[in-house]
Amino acid sequence: MKTGKILDPIHGLIEITEIEEFIINQKIFGRLRKVKQNTLLNYIFPGANHTRFEHSIGVMHLAEMIYNKSNENVETTALKKQKYNKDKEYTSVKNIANTSDLEVILQELRLAALLHDIGHGPTSHKFDDFTITGEKLLKILYNEKKIFKKYLPYFEHFIQSGNLENKRIEHELVSCVFIIKLIYVLKNNDNLTKESKKIRDSIDIRNILKMIDPKFLYDYEIKINDKNFSDYFNSIIAGFPFDADRMDYLYRDSFYSGVKYGFFDQSRILASLLPVEHEGRFTLGIKKSGLDSIVRFIQSRNHLYNQVYFHKTNSATNSMLDFVFRHLKGQSVLDNIQNYKEFEDFYCKNGDEYFFNSTLKHILEKNGCKICKDVCVENDVLDELLDRNLWKRCFEKRINIEKARQNKDFDSYKFNSRKLKKLKSKLEKHGILIQENYSSNLGLKGFDKSKAVLIDGVETRKDWNKVSDEMKFLSKTNVFIKRIYLRRNKTFTKADEFLKLEKKIKSLIANL
Repeated sequence: MKTGKILDPIHGLIEITEIEEFIINQKIFGRLRKVKQNTLLNYIFPGANHTRFEHSIGVMHLAEMIYNKSNENVETTALKKQKYNKDKEYTSVKNIANTSDLEVILQELRLAALLHDIGHGPTSHKFDDFTITGEKLLKILYNEKKIFKKYLPYFEHFIQSGNLENKRIEHELVSCVFIIKLIYVLKNNDNLTKESKKIRDSIDIRNILKMIDPKFLYDYEIKINDKNFSDYFNSIIAGFPFDADRMDYLYRDSFYSGVKYGFFDQSRILASLLPVEHEGRFTLGIKKSGLDSIVRFIQSRNHLYNQVYFHKTNSATNSMLDFVFRHLKGQSVLDNIQNYKEFEDFYCKNGDEYFFNSTLKHILEKNGCKICKDVCVENDVLDELLDRNLWKRCFEKRINIEKARQNKDFDSYKFNSRKLKKLKSKLEKHGILIQENYSSNLGLKGFDKSKAVLIDGVETRKDWNKVSDEMKFLSKTNVFIKRIYLRRNKTFTKADEFLKLEKKIKSLIANL
């Protein structure tokens, strides 16, 4: 039962359950108010100050919409079959599950959607380079066996299979940590109504984790009366060709950025969805009649990437961050963390602003100057970034790569790293600082991991790159952009000075 309300500028009134209200009010979730959805995009689009807090609530709202509509459409299809004696039969979750379980299933889905980004640190994806190693995380979790004991074998398997013992973990694994902790706290909270306690006691953390990251619980599947629904729920939250996560951030980022690229026909997509059995597993099916709307959705996403996220000035902020971090890649900002409480406290304290102005500055002052000797140039560049004294683009090459299928397919188009490093070192001796920046986007990003299927008559298919001429074209619209940025401050002050440096740098990188 929904007892609370949140007014959202994108989706309007969003109703929440007592359980969700409890989770939202926990410190580890509330900290997402301090983590911007797009870090420094507001430097270019002033309205883009929205955070992962409201995005997470929006994804929760959309996940239920996809779930409800896909199951309601089963009834509509059944009526059409009776009237026209056509189409195959479909089965809704409501027809398979026990009535008493339906409320729990929906609550688990909404919690999974709500918590899908809970592991993001300050600066979001860039922070993954500065988290702890897998080995350090295991030590922390082993000291909190009361909470994590049941899941330690899964953390060990995930870390060992990914060779992450001495590598930095990514936010998806941190999400698993925080979800287990939050549901543990929820399960031990008695300040709930009887109705909420009944649902709370039936919630299975494994279902929530499987909906978000199927790889973590490698030997577990979400079963409803012996039917496998893991792919169905995972496709709702995070899957190609669309999901609740993408639906929300396309709308939200477009709205707050003030652009029109991310809008699409949501109602037509929702009307096209069905739970469908494919190769012995239930997944999310999309009727071919909705394919044009799916194509538009993918186009909207690609346009938003190319015109907003890859905007030259946004890439300037990212290149400056890369420069600031250049000598810190081998260390973690969490190296001194000894236990779970300190681990969680770090995330709660370090929103974007605090991380930039306190934590990162302290690290640069402590460690950076050992490299820079008299003055920490990284610290100066961080000040320039925070003051929006941004570096200027002096080179750009945009490449369309027809046959790219994975992000690694872009690597051969990057500058020669050895030659570029040598050039940067040579220029720096003359007080000229440059930084490369790469932006890449697959036209059908996520296609290789897709679990959703296209319903084509009575058949189901997953070859999305071949289902229509438009999709074939989109599979070939893979964009790779490489840029070089030049430090503005202390390097040039006048236009003619920049033009001379620009010409020089272009000639120097011609063979890189």
